[in-house]
Amino acid sequence: MSVFKSVLDLATRALAATADLGRLAELLRERGLVVAIVAGLLGLVALTVSGRFPRGLAAVGGAVVAALGAYALRGAIAVHLGISLAVAAPVLALVAGAAGALVPLAFPVAVGALPGLLLGLHAPVAGRAELGAAIGALVAGLVALLFARVVAVGFASAVGGVLAATAAVALAGARPIARELVSHPLAIVVVALVLAIAGAAYQLALGVAPARAPGPPPTH
Repeated sequence: MSVFKSVLDLATRALAATADLGRLAELLRERGLVVAIVAGLLGLVALTVSGRFPRGLAAVGGAVVAALGAYALRGAIAVHLGISLAVAAPVLALVAGAAGALVPLAFPVAVGALPGLLLGLHAPVAGRAELGAAIGALVAGLVALLFARVVAVGFASAVGGVLAATAAVALAGARPIARELVSHPLAIVVVALVLAIAGAAYQLALGVAPARAPGPPPTH
């Protein structure tokens, strides 16, 4: 029952967090046309070719996962470590990005471990939330490792879908449809989800970029 309540609580929080997509679209619009176009292009890259370059994806994706983790755990980080989100997010992103570049498989493990940790925090084991978080992160991370490529590409496509959808809303400016989407951010989530599914399916079918063929042998 406690696990069910934990899942329900996380789902409620995730639904509430959809409002952030509306704020992100507004932020992109406020930053100007160039910023919105760059965000949209990054989204398209994540949706179409990111999976072909596992090491680069692991580096960038690891940084994004770490930043999201810092955001999700900002309260605990501030209380227990005395560090603000503005400090924790870039530091963790830098460390995780470097780890992903060195060990690409660390990225999909982190993608799985983060929601497992968050779920475990709400499902204490032996009355200890930290133990539940550790077990949740371990189990979810190992499952993600078994489906490493699907998890990595799926996460990249999800981020790409969000960037592309919010950038499109930002580029629409003050048009009625843009205002409607910002006021109902769940619609942005639906658009982002459709793009993410299409992008992931395309990239998984595309495969990994082939290694460069060796050059001709030196002539003497």
